[in-house]
Amino acid sequence: MIIDSECNTVYFSEKLKENFPEEFNRISAALSPFEYIKIKLLKATKDEWARDYMPIQTANRRLVKFRYQPSYEVRAKWTEPTKVLRANRLLADFSKHNINLDGGNVVKWKDKVIITDRVVKENHIYKNDPDLLFDRISEDLQTEVIVIKAHSQKDDMTGHADGMLRFVNENTLIGNRLSEEYKPIRESIEGMLKKYQFNYIDMPFFIDDSENHYSAIGTYVNFLEIADVILFPVFNHPKQKNDEALEIMHNSFPDRKIIPINIDAVGKDGGLMNCISWCVKM
Repeated sequence: MIIDSECNTVYFSEKLKENFPEEFNRISAALSPFEYIKIKLLKATKDEWARDYMPIQTANRRLVKFRYQPSYEVRAKWTEPTKVLRANRLLADFSKHNINLDGGNVVKWKDKVIITDRVVKENHIYKNDPDLLFDRISEDLQTEVIVIKAHSQKDDMTGHADGMLRFVNENTLIGNRLSEEYKPIRESIEGMLKKYQFNYIDMPFFIDDSENHYSAIGTYVNFLEIADVILFPVFNHPKQKNDEALEIMHNSFPDRKIIPINIDAVGKDGGLMNCISWCVKM
């Protein structure tokens, strides 16, 4: 797998620039000092998101595209990946098994990925044999697949792994503070940590208590990592834990440039830095 720290190009949807110009300018200004990072815009998109419908880079010049049919969104709002690939002159190999899998539900390391079991709900024909589904995802990605339990849809509409945890290195994960997680999620992650002998760094999180249940505000682990830079979401919210989260990030990634960035207007729509970006090595 190509991991984010190996990437040098980050794409954002042209709709992000159009619909959230202040936030896009803030992001561009944060990345502009780093000449080795290229910023590009994706054409033919329908909204500000990017990660979920774009391919996954498994090797140099190899992109794997999964089917994009999210159950949590009406079909009229789906961005059509084939049109995006064509409009941006990108080539990808499609999943041999026509599997429906969002990019935000794939947290990568070089020889493994972590996904949540929400993918079973998104591929109904495998409901009686989920292990076959996981094996076929492993075949498509040519790497080991680790599965953890997803939040229920009422708690997290997408059920994506990138809102739960991320890799720090091959032996260490950073994720939502386990003592504050729901018991089934905590037990699932603890079982995974024990099985694979991963270390785990607790990151604070909080639930946005606004009326918008789609809000991603409070999910610090949904950061953008590219090369040696991390754009880290911070929040203007009464429950914010920005200082604590930033200190943990600096201690966990001492060799990275950690840049705090506020995109609350986007977060209220259901996603943060990882959701609005797509990173590749070119």
